[in-house]
Amino acid sequence: MGSQVLRRLDGGAYFLFLAIVFLVVLGAFGGASRGDEIQQTVVRAAAIGAIAAALWPLDLAAFPNARGAVAGIALVYILLLAQLLPLPPDLWARMPGHDIYRPVAEQTHSVGWRPWTLSPDLTMNSVAALLPATAIGLLTLALDFRGRLVLAQWIVGVACVSAVLGLLQLGSGGASLHLFRTSSENSAVGLFANRNHQAALMACSLPIVAAILSIRLRDDEGLGRLYGLAGITVLLLMALAATGSRMGLLLGLVGAVSALTIYAVTVHPSAKVAGRRFWLAGAAASIAGLAPISILLMRSGAVTRLASDPIDQTRVAALQPMLATVQAFFPFGAGFGTFDPVYRHFEPDSLLSTIYLNQAHNEPVQLAIEGGLPALLLLLLFLGWWVRAAVRSVRPRESISRRALGMAMTATCLTLMLSSLVDYPLRTPLLSGLFTIACVELVRSKRPPSVPHAS
Repeated sequence: MGSQVLRRLDGGAYFLFLAIVFLVVLGAFGGASRGDEIQQTVVRAAAIGAIAAALWPLDLAAFPNARGAVAGIALVYILLLAQLLPLPPDLWARMPGHDIYRPVAEQTHSVGWRPWTLSPDLTMNSVAALLPATAIGLLTLALDFRGRLVLAQWIVGVACVSAVLGLLQLGSGGASLHLFRTSSENSAVGLFANRNHQAALMACSLPIVAAILSIRLRDDEGLGRLYGLAGITVLLLMALAATGSRMGLLLGLVGAVSALTIYAVTVHPSAKVAGRRFWLAGAAASIAGLAPISILLMRSGAVTRLASDPIDQTRVAALQPMLATVQAFFPFGAGFGTFDPVYRHFEPDSLLSTIYLNQAHNEPVQLAIEGGLPALLLLLLFLGWWVRAAVRSVRPRESISRRALGMAMTATCLTLMLSSLVDYPLRTPLLSGLFTIACVELVRSKRPPSVPHAS
């Protein structure tokens, strides 16, 4: 009864409340990719509750014109669940790459019907890992533009909390105040377990701050609040510099260029005077922040490592055995979640060390290993959709505010996809949730608004 009352509130307050609460949960517990971190249980339980609350009592009218998005999500779930279907012993053994493991089954007297995937428990973990993104996606689909703008502001809030925590971690020596059992040692990781993921969040937040600034200037907000956004930008840059992530420096450049572009093309003419005052404040804040940012960059060692070793040679050397792994299991794949155990069979002795590759650090390659041709086809379908949606979201339109937020979310998607070529940010619930929110904004961009701020 209570949920039905909230659903009738103007502006989708019910879904906005759920989305904000779940985003906070993602921020507090969703910064790790490892399935054995205890916080994953909290995030996934909250995701199940959020999905149930969003769908109950199966009022699909709250998700207008979302058939394509729902179909895309369904295809991903179908592929993962299909890998869990048992296959006859002979068929299983004839699948590419599986012949390596048939002698093990015979020697252990465990020959029988087996799933497509080599590790059903790891694939089930991959299915569960989809739940947080599914939950925040459903909730965001039900929001109008104003609701999505409020959610964007909360994203910046989560980024600020992570930034402050990262600076505190660095100030304490980098070895304390970490939230996860397995974490980047002596690094300013913020709400994450990995410093690269912290840097990615900081970089993604820069264009979102620029979009909020453009919209607030258009709405003639008080300059005090706008000066606060300038301070937030400096805070995000300081936190990014503190991570010591080489990739983070490049992503930060992408985020900064995107932010400047968003402001330049979306600021309203009537806001020019306020905008000039803001840029004066921003210039002052930048000058004040230049010294600490420079100190943080030097202390973190990112610039030194980028200059001495711009490309991680270990990951470059690992690419060849990874491609051999792809070839061995193509076209069906070894099963989602199985990269770590199957890659060890192909890893050469020269790459053995005390540090192991828990992920491929290259999402297209890892998708090819785990999901084979079907996963690559889904990736290509997504990329085709994303290019079209991105172009649609950044083109001039009736609502400058919608264009500003659309450009920010396009930049967010681009930043995370570039990061995924050398890392695995989307395997953390928080960043996968952010990516999903950004994609939903692109989904909604195809609906021409009748008035500014319309959904």
